[in-house]
Amino acid sequence: MTDSLAQWRHWTGQPFDTDGPVVVPGALVPVHCSLAHDHAAYVEPNVWVHHPLG
Repeated sequence: MTDSLAQWRHWTGQPFDTDGPVVVPGALVPVHCSLAHDHAAYVEPNVWVHHPLG
């Protein structure tokens, strides 16, 4: 999930004023903040497993 820093500030109440990972309470992983690009991205890790059915 990506959006502007202003939107992330609104959603979380966090300042998002430094580049890099930002810990957001309740999130599974930190949110990556980019001041230069004025956006932050949240990506939860996952694993895909293929199970043959036949």
